[in-house]
Amino acid sequence: MTHLLTHAESDAESRATVELDPSREGDPVAPELYGKFGEHLYSSWNVSNVLEAGCLFNPTLAAWKFQEYEYDVDGGRGGVSDPDEIADRVETYADTHGVPGADRLVSAYRDGAALWWFPYAETGGDDDGGDEDRVRTSPDVGTAGDRAQRVEVDGGGDPDGDGARAGLAQWCHLPVGRTRGFEGRVTLRAAAATAPASVRLALHPVDDGEFGDPLATAEVAASEAYETVDFSLDLPAEAADASEEGRPFGFSLTVAADANLVVDRVLLHPDDHHGTTDPEVADTLAEMDLSVLRWPGGNFASGYHWRDGVGPVEARPTKPNPAWDAVETNLFGTDEFVRFCERVGCEPMICVNGGDGTAAEAARWVEYCNGSTDTEMGALRAEHGHPEPYGVDYWEIGNELYGEWQKTWTTPDGYADRFRRYEAAMEAVDPDIEVFACGNRLTDWNQPLVETLDDGDWLTDHVLVECHADVDTDPVELFNAHSGFARKLGEQYREVAADLAAAGVPGVRQAITELQLFTRFDEAEEGDADGADDGSDADATDRDGTADPPLERETLPTNESITEAVFDATVVHECIRTEGVEMVTHSGVGNHGGGLRKSRGKVWVDPCYYGQQLGAGLAGGTPVGVDLACPTFSTDTRFGSETNDLFGELDPVTDAPAVDAMAVVDAAAGDLAVMLVHCDAGADAIEVTVEAGDLLADVDCVTVDRLAADTMYERNTFEEPERVTPTTNRAVVDDEGRLTVSLPPYSLVRVTADCPE
Repeated sequence: MTHLLTHAESDAESRATVELDPSREGDPVAPELYGKFGEHLYSSWNVSNVLEAGCLFNPTLAAWKFQEYEYDVDGGRGGVSDPDEIADRVETYADTHGVPGADRLVSAYRDGAALWWFPYAETGGDDDGGDEDRVRTSPDVGTAGDRAQRVEVDGGGDPDGDGARAGLAQWCHLPVGRTRGFEGRVTLRAAAATAPASVRLALHPVDDGEFGDPLATAEVAASEAYETVDFSLDLPAEAADASEEGRPFGFSLTVAADANLVVDRVLLHPDDHHGTTDPEVADTLAEMDLSVLRWPGGNFASGYHWRDGVGPVEARPTKPNPAWDAVETNLFGTDEFVRFCERVGCEPMICVNGGDGTAAEAARWVEYCNGSTDTEMGALRAEHGHPEPYGVDYWEIGNELYGEWQKTWTTPDGYADRFRRYEAAMEAVDPDIEVFACGNRLTDWNQPLVETLDDGDWLTDHVLVECHADVDTDPVELFNAHSGFARKLGEQYREVAADLAAAGVPGVRQAITELQLFTRFDEAEEGDADGADDGSDADATDRDGTADPPLERETLPTNESITEAVFDATVVHECIRTEGVEMVTHSGVGNHGGGLRKSRGKVWVDPCYYGQQLGAGLAGGTPVGVDLACPTFSTDTRFGSETNDLFGELDPVTDAPAVDAMAVVDAAAGDLAVMLVHCDAGADAIEVTVEAGDLLADVDCVTVDRLAADTMYERNTFEEPERVTPTTNRAVVDDEGRLTVSLPPYSLVRVTADCPE
């Protein structure tokens, strides 16, 4: 559908014309082009403590995996055991999550406490309190055969329990700006010598890393056998003040006498949770009209075994995260994921384990989701409280299995063999599912694979170009390399489509199941700390004619910035123009560049969230021809990774249009919707005249939604969550169906109109 856009270069530096031609039409805009991807990235990022509503770190008191950066020969990464490296990681965790006392966490970890937890003693009675030496910790075995935490408390010579309380604690963040009520479940037992034991769970204010008097408490009993007990904690009104400041709370589990406990898990959720998932996150995604959500990975999928994540949580084992620096609690599994999608109003897409999994395992997963209760796995789903089939249509077989970072990676022919076996097994269970093959447009990976595909299948690709920059990098070149990339990408996808047609399967559709820009800032080498300039950029100037400042880490355009929104829009528009590319699941929702942030009890969004929200207004509409006249830009620099070329590079761009334009009729946003993107960081604002002719007959004015930023690195933060947000105003349409809108640098504009019948 390259006929949808023509471009003529214009000499007017600050003006552009977009003329619409309804006689040229394309296929309707697939809503699936506006999807998201989420992955289990526990330690710093996503799913646990993002899609989940859980408030505690390491709630299953698990053995933490500190991931090695080098790949194992069979794929994936092993664990780190060096104590200094572990201490550095813990310090990074504490800083990332805004909790105090990394040294305390490291010391407790070395003394047998699960990471994030530490011994704690209160002041009380005649005891001076604060003596954590009365608490001894060691590993034990939990209800699912995984790690639990043994906690031995010396009552301080007061076996009747009138003295200071002691036990375990952690720092945590709570969404007190939304609710002050919390629900919990604790699974624990007491040794025979001390059973029964009275255990208090409490939330505390924290000041400079020290716990204050409890704000809310609950009592549970621990007996000799493991029991799971519910509890609730209600905070006073003044606790809400901590929300805007991001202050941590303290959570403690204590006894007031001699005790020997084994704690298997402690779950704490806000009382407005939706089946343990986060209602604010779900509602935020619903507001962008999300069409599809891909899960559970990503790299994680290549080592994930779905049976670990279904059934009663007490029976779900915590395991090392197979791909990332973390553990996998398995508290968020298939049932929780489908429930989350129902809340959002999107279609679930499951990426099965094509790494160290099996075809039979994948087929049983399909049966669990889609089988009737007459089937073995359908009956298991019903046993777990869900008798009606979920009806999951989208199933992707493996993730990036061409890469050695995947557990049990393989060769092109190896994957073609796996795909054949997986697809046959899965479709034998449900022949109506839509199957996605793991593809790569840039290598010979697809060659044996296309011979195995059938019309109706999908072939995926990932657009994750990693670009390195330093103080000598021209930021305009970096931005423009991204904004000008889509044209090349479209050519590559048309080449893939030609290969599919040559193989006799022109009905195979293409999907981008991960999309995101990755910019890395390389620090200057030792001895060049100031980034000495060799004079090559001496003449560089910004739009005001003053000298361009050198690029810094703080001014790098990242996926948190407006640059991601511009990049995403240009790629999706090119997909609309490229026949057969019908899905994009943008990476990676939840603190990983995918548009949504959750930290310190607060949820906010990146600029690209708003960009996708605006773009989703095109869904369902019919594209019409756009004749574009505007200035162009070119770049000289090639950007890419020095170590991994499997995701491609950003080649120099020649004569790329400074404006990207897409127009559709009968769209979700209105009878006419036009998207405009400013692609040239070296240009000023561009006045764009849209000539719609009869498409805007009898329309006096249109709605103009604009997402813009002052710089290419502008982003939303915890402190300023609404720094980059859309604005809405109106534009006048003249008698000939013509209007003019201003397109600032680093911006997207959507023009919409409801036309009278």
